[in-house]
Amino acid sequence: MKLIAPFLLVILASETILGQAQKRKMANNLNHPSFNNYAPFISLDGNSMVYVADLGEDHALTLTYTTRQGVNWKDPVVLPRIVNNRLNFLWGFALSPDGKTLYISNQRSNGMGGFDLYASKLMGANWEEPVNMLLPANSKSNEACPSVALDGSAFYYMRCDQMDAEKAGGCRLLEMRKKPNGQWDNPVELPSHINTGNSQSPRIMGDGEMLIFSSDRLQPNQGGMDLYYTKYRRGEWSKPLPLDFANTPKDDRFVSATSAGMYLLKESPGQHSSELVEFLFPPEVRPKGSLRLDGQLSGPRDLSAAYVTVYNVDDQSKVLVTQPGKDGTFTSYLTYGNRYEVSVEPAQDHFTFFSRAFDLTGENNPMVEKFNVVLLPTTSDVVLDLECIRFEKNSTALAASSNQEVGRLTRLARSNPEKSYAIEVTLFGYMEDSLRSSPDLTETRYDTTKLSVTYQVDSVTTGTRDSLVVRIMYHNDRTLGQAKSLAEALIREGVPPGKLACSGTALKEALPEKRRTEVQVIVH
Repeated sequence: MKLIAPFLLVILASETILGQAQKRKMANNLNHPSFNNYAPFISLDGNSMVYVADLGEDHALTLTYTTRQGVNWKDPVVLPRIVNNRLNFLWGFALSPDGKTLYISNQRSNGMGGFDLYASKLMGANWEEPVNMLLPANSKSNEACPSVALDGSAFYYMRCDQMDAEKAGGCRLLEMRKKPNGQWDNPVELPSHINTGNSQSPRIMGDGEMLIFSSDRLQPNQGGMDLYYTKYRRGEWSKPLPLDFANTPKDDRFVSATSAGMYLLKESPGQHSSELVEFLFPPEVRPKGSLRLDGQLSGPRDLSAAYVTVYNVDDQSKVLVTQPGKDGTFTSYLTYGNRYEVSVEPAQDHFTFFSRAFDLTGENNPMVEKFNVVLLPTTSDVVLDLECIRFEKNSTALAASSNQEVGRLTRLARSNPEKSYAIEVTLFGYMEDSLRSSPDLTETRYDTTKLSVTYQVDSVTTGTRDSLVVRIMYHNDRTLGQAKSLAEALIREGVPPGKLACSGTALKEALPEKRRTEVQVIVH
């Protein structure tokens, strides 16, 4: 058995490609030479991990738990007997995406059949009494090895004909989807090209598309249980392919990864016998990474009445519409490789809205980001930062991706007709040149200078006259035109022209990475 995972921590690295370690061991306080480690399950947020280690009496195998503290892992501890006993299917455990729920497979006398799935909540520093998940998850058969999608909307696990404390056979993979009322729908078996007779230990990646599992009934096979992956595209699961970079001639069953999607966590031969190692996903196999957004809303009396909306900027598709909890908290998940805008709009007309842009098309995207949202009463001198207003390149024209923000601003203006709105566009990165040396220099300025010129009237007399010298300067200050473009869009939506004022400012900025255009609206 072996494992792999993605993460930012203190490691011993070997063999690097493009600056990233192909293989890196977990920290020394986890991989102690006196102990063997197996089957690591890391939470999708990357902050908690459960694995099997021979830390019990007489080196008995037992469930071990650790959490991150900063960039380091805390020293591991053996989980308490309430969730860690001989009635467990040893390898059947899992963590929720946030690491706050531990799932185990256990054959307690109050179960529905053989081994049932149980869930234990982490309250403070203690794990609560495990609760049987009952129907529809459990049955008269044996259930184990769950894996929960990052957004909590799907639940994958295996149901097996045979199972004892250490092994299982005749297994098939199931999927449960969450219904609109928050309850789980009846489980559905994955297609027959995945369930070929003994498919085990499903692991859904953070992108919600890639599912890794193990099987000894698929080909090609390097020996015993091998790892395979399938992807959910256009409503179908693809034909499984082997994870060649992680498979060995021995059994390869239990792996996990964080939502960053960079490394696969797996057990691997080490100083003693088995240790925890991360293997870099090859680019052609790598799952898409995901960013978890944790928002905290404040302002209106009824926080849960607001609406949180996520749009994909590039195709203007709506990714999510939800409402905060009563405490104003909300969570959303954004997939790397895309640009998004997140907005929060109030139920009451006399409050402002919030919007923020997220560009996840680059490298080194964060895994988790927390931010505060404050919706203010629409009193005078309230300033709105409009991150989601964009202009066409080298132009004053509004980009089509600004449509959602224009709609939000229109609703605010219509709901508060007594107010006026000053649109201010600021360019950080002003440039000018006497030659059109860059496509960015779209604007023209004529500088006129008056000069006194002496001329010869006749052979004796001279005179003077004024002469105008015109100098052409090319520059990139389109700010006033951009402000007017936004105003025109609002007017087309029914906002009275007399309620709008426009201004623009251009400032120099030496550092290219700090050059940008900012749009603000001041409510008067």
